[in-house]
Amino acid sequence: MPERSPTHPPGVARTSAHAASLLLALLAAACGPQSDAGLPRATREGLVFEHAADPRPYFHDFGDRLLGETIAHTWRLTNREGRAIVVQDLLPDCGCTQPRAAVVLPDGARIEGPFETRGMGLGVPPGATLEVRIGLDTTRVERPNQHKLAQVRLRCDSDVTPYITFELHVLVKRTFRAVPAEAVLADVPQSAGKSVRLDVTTELAGERARIRGIERVEGPFHAELSETAVGSESVWILVVRAEPGSHLGPHTGKVVLGTTRGDGAGPGQDFEVAVRAVVVEDCVLEPRVLSIRREPGAVARATLVALVPGARVLVRRARLEGGAAEALRVDCQAEEPDEHGRSGRWNVRIEAVGELPREAFSGRLILELDEPHLPQVDAPFAG
Repeated sequence: MPERSPTHPPGVARTSAHAASLLLALLAAACGPQSDAGLPRATREGLVFEHAADPRPYFHDFGDRLLGETIAHTWRLTNREGRAIVVQDLLPDCGCTQPRAAVVLPDGARIEGPFETRGMGLGVPPGATLEVRIGLDTTRVERPNQHKLAQVRLRCDSDVTPYITFELHVLVKRTFRAVPAEAVLADVPQSAGKSVRLDVTTELAGERARIRGIERVEGPFHAELSETAVGSESVWILVVRAEPGSHLGPHTGKVVLGTTRGDGAGPGQDFEVAVRAVVVEDCVLEPRVLSIRREPGAVARATLVALVPGARVLVRRARLEGGAAEALRVDCQAEEPDEHGRSGRWNVRIEAVGELPREAFSGRLILELDEPHLPQVDAPFAG
């Protein structure tokens, strides 16, 4: 006979193992079977997907999409909890997705959820359907021509499904790219205008798609396109110009280029290049706002720049107006002046020579020029 343990009576070990197995069976029966996707129990409590039997009902595949498309998918979930569920948030993991929610009641009435994705407080009555629509803006996908998995997390007060994560896969295809990505024209002199060059190429080497030409130009801009080759690859040189005489201030627009399909035949999707410009006077002060410390001997510096290429100006007089002007002195020095004292750059120096007020003060620096169309340039100062 086998030797019995001196510390356990006969059958104790077998009885303990049997009890443990029985306890596990009872727990399994109480919990019910779980799906691989983390869906609610077989009792169908909580928010239940419309196609709950699918292996991944929370997942949608958009496949390959062209840059510029706006796409969306809608999920439907039924409240099987036996009480109202409150949706608290729809939290996207990137800026390319825009989630929205709505509730469809059993009688067919529809309640649109708030636009805000946080603190929604959207109630879903028992038996009602929650619709979650997630849009995806392909222009905001950071890395075209690469697979992307976007996620949006739903939070609610359900006891069974407090968290649900929706997943969307997409491969955004971009045929062309521009370097730089936008035509940015900063400090465009009003009388002369300004231009910028961009190089447009296919995104992947060996692409057969081509640029057919300029379809249209929007905004106060002019564009020219030419083609060259670097090795075996085509490069389209796009020159965008802000025309002289445009109104002062910011301007936006775009250049739309016509393309062919990927096989090189037939019209393809238009390729757009955004254009941004700021038109200013022909001469500007940098910085645009001067700051003066409120202490004896404090100095503020600025530079007057003639933006028109080759232009030179003469500063006839520099003066200060406004608070504390009597305690300040301004001096201007030309960089490499010509025989007439004119220069494309002037260094401006404001120095505190007297006692400055204790309270905050402000005024204007005014430079009087010898230019008939631009008699003066001014900028605010503060201390």
